[in-house]
Amino acid sequence: MDLTIGMIGCGQFAPLHLDGLVRNEHARRVIAADPDEAARENLMRRYGIIERVEADWRSVIEADEVDLVDILTPHDSHCEIAVAALEAGKDVICEKPIARTLEEADTMIAAARRTGRRLEVSLPQVYFPAVARARQLIEDGAIGRPFLAVFTIYDDEVARMSDPEHWKGDLERAGGGVLIDAGYHPTYLMLHLFGRPRAVSAMCRTLVIDTPGVGEDTAAVSLDLGDGMMGTIVVTFADDAERYRGERRILGTEAALLIRDMPEDEMPLLMLQGEEMAPIPVHNPLYVQPYAVEMTLNDLITAIVDGREPVASTQLARDALATVLAAYDSERSGRRIEMRWPTEDREDGISVESPPKNRDGES
Repeated sequence: MDLTIGMIGCGQFAPLHLDGLVRNEHARRVIAADPDEAARENLMRRYGIIERVEADWRSVIEADEVDLVDILTPHDSHCEIAVAALEAGKDVICEKPIARTLEEADTMIAAARRTGRRLEVSLPQVYFPAVARARQLIEDGAIGRPFLAVFTIYDDEVARMSDPEHWKGDLERAGGGVLIDAGYHPTYLMLHLFGRPRAVSAMCRTLVIDTPGVGEDTAAVSLDLGDGMMGTIVVTFADDAERYRGERRILGTEAALLIRDMPEDEMPLLMLQGEEMAPIPVHNPLYVQPYAVEMTLNDLITAIVDGREPVASTQLARDALATVLAAYDSERSGRRIEMRWPTEDREDGISVESPPKNRDGES
């Protein structure tokens, strides 16, 4: 099936998506939109797959030839654009997080159900080859019973979070700070590997960045995963390092796994057992993030075309948001937040629980 993709947003992540779309078997042309003329014209020159560019995203979703809308905009616009696109008869792929609040997420999900269109969310780290292999090893019992998972991300967003004109970390536009942004990745991965948490405890603090109106630059979240299992997520936007660094350590009763993001100089998957350290072979490119984005788009687009569920579901995206919001609730209240997951899902496959509040305390 030949598809015309409406890309909304021509910023930092647009080239990653375009590189993937160029090689996708179904994507034939792109119509892109961004209010920044220089950004959209630059992409137009670089990518022959772009048929034309527009200043207003509404012009793209209203175009009859557009089949699928790819949303690459700040968090505060996800709900508005997704609902408008779904109501215009388009399927939608949205960058993470799905939204800022569960109310926004459920509005998007309801629009997809009402219109009969598909809403999918990009959760690219599920598609890391090392993550997929680690999940298989855990399910096969290779490390015994997992009992502790510690996921960390160290990143430097001090400059952008300190810029009052930038949306990054803005409580209103982003919905929070590092946890709802970079921390959304280890959150959905933790749930992907070990299921929904029973309870959440967290510290979400602004420790370095001294700019009014921004969210936390550092967060530490503890997850009660039940059945003798606990998880910890530590993320920061205030690490003055040379590069982004991500690591996931999973301890089992017989061995441990270590997953790392930078395989150009580190082995992406290791098994640690006693005094032995063994690399686990995975088909991993030197730079895993572009590869994962391409694999994400391939899976989501093919799932839409074939009418099947993708590897990373919209339910997982919503559950991750609920967990992030529970962490913010924990920081604000100073208590452990018990998660109220339903015992049965709705007919549309999306579970709904009483919503935790957002970063500012609103439901």
